Amino acid sequence: MSDSSDLTEPWKGNVNEAVIREWKEETTAFDRITTVIDATSKPAFAREIAERAVVAEPTARRHLKSLAEVGRVTAVSADGGTKYKRSPSTLAMRRIAGLHAHYSKEELQDAIADLREKLAALRDKHGVSDADDLATELELGDDSWTDVSRWRDLEENLDIAKAALNLYDFDPDGGGQAAIRAVEEADESTSQSVVGSLAGFGSQSAA
Repeated sequence: MSDSSDLTEPWKGNVNEAVIREWKEETTAFDRITTVIDATSKPAFAREIAERAVVAEPTARRHLKSLAEVGRVTAVSADGGTKYKRSPSTLAMRRIAGLHAHYSKEELQDAIADLREKLAALRDKHGVSDADDLATELELGDDSWTDVSRWRDLEENLDIAKAALNLYDFDPDGGGQAAIRAVEEADESTSQSVVGSLAGFGSQSAA
């Protein structure tokens, strides 16, 4: 029979060490590296990613190079070597898949119409066709710089929404299989812009 005092005595182990040990036991080095890189928005050296993923630096470097080759990771030249960060194309695909999974075709169409109205309002307000044209007209400190940022965000969101809508052409019953395949393909994709490739279906686009 165990001593009941064991249940009231404070645990003297290290929680962080226990969590890390369990993480290592339940995952592969590759799994941990991809988990860390997916949470890395700012470029980091392989040694930093290796430390966070609890792997040897050569192992991290090898996997990061492979992930960069298929577009899952972006490699950035830096003083002292190469830094790595998550790929914008992978993030875009996950946003596309998330929208497709959570919103109906009609809701996406309404969102696209709303985004287009907001973009049209910005064009009317400033008398230019796009955010780049507006940026060339502004002086440093001009209040309209906020509209430049908003314009670009709206355009990106429009591309994402249109791409999510396009997935309905391949997932007519709304079962989500197209979204699942989209994420899987993003994880194994080339470095081509995922948003551009999906939005570029043209004749199939309802947008």
